[in-house]
Amino acid sequence: MSKQSEQFRDQARRAERLALSVSDNQACAQLKELSKQFDKDAERLELADTPRVGQVTQQS
Repeated sequence: MSKQSEQFRDQARRAERLALSVSDNQACAQLKELSKQFDKDAERLELADTPRVGQVTQQS
């Protein structure tokens, strides 16, 4: 997991916690949607960082 994808996951969890604490239904829904988007962005980064079968990786 890259540092950036980890940060996206952290932001997603924060948005989820905040959604649980607000009383405004519209704000709650927007925060839940934001959380989903952060998770999707993190997943895209993680997939981009994962070597595929047969892919040559660079060694340091």
